[in-house]
Amino acid sequence: MPEDRVLDGAALKALAHPIRFQIVERLMEQGPATASSLARELGENSGSTSYHLRQLAAQDLIEEATELGSRRDRYWRVMPGGWTLEGFELLLREDTREDAWTYLDEITRTRLDAVRRWHREAPRWGDEWVGRSLEMTGRFRLTPDELGALRDELVAVVDRYRDLQTDRRDVPVSGDEPYVPVRIQLDAWPIGDPPATASAADVEDPDEE
Repeated sequence: MPEDRVLDGAALKALAHPIRFQIVERLMEQGPATASSLARELGENSGSTSYHLRQLAAQDLIEEATELGSRRDRYWRVMPGGWTLEGFELLLREDTREDAWTYLDEITRTRLDAVRRWHREAPRWGDEWVGRSLEMTGRFRLTPDELGALRDELVAVVDRYRDLQTDRRDVPVSGDEPYVPVRIQLDAWPIGDPPATASAADVEDPDEE
């Protein structure tokens, strides 16, 4: 299974554009697509989506699915694996801070939109799907090591199911398959103020130059 890619400044800039972010989300959830089909879904023209696809491909965030298309209709898919902003380096750097904020804002907006959409549409799915879905908020008191262990265990579970995607990721969603796109969202972070034992050097202010 490919490891998550740590984004650099150039890849982050490519993802920080709202249309490109929507394209990536669409390819992740629905599978490979062409510039024309993406244009119809996003309300753009195919010239615009072709341009944004090229920008994403230049950063190795997506790739052409050559076995699915032709020279006229080129299909694109997300590269195997995922990506992450590891640590706060790109948030602290002046040259990447705005792109990092934009990218994180898009992630937050997309998550909220997805939850709202699920709440509206859940009755259409019936008990088979609703009864197996999960929305849970847990509140614990943990040490840094315990929080890290919890994170690692949750990631390991998600990674096991990611292995199932090998033969499914390149199949455009048509409704004929026994599986559907499922969004997994796991959040775990400390809340409130940092412990009194944390020094000012340990907690940097992103706005401090």
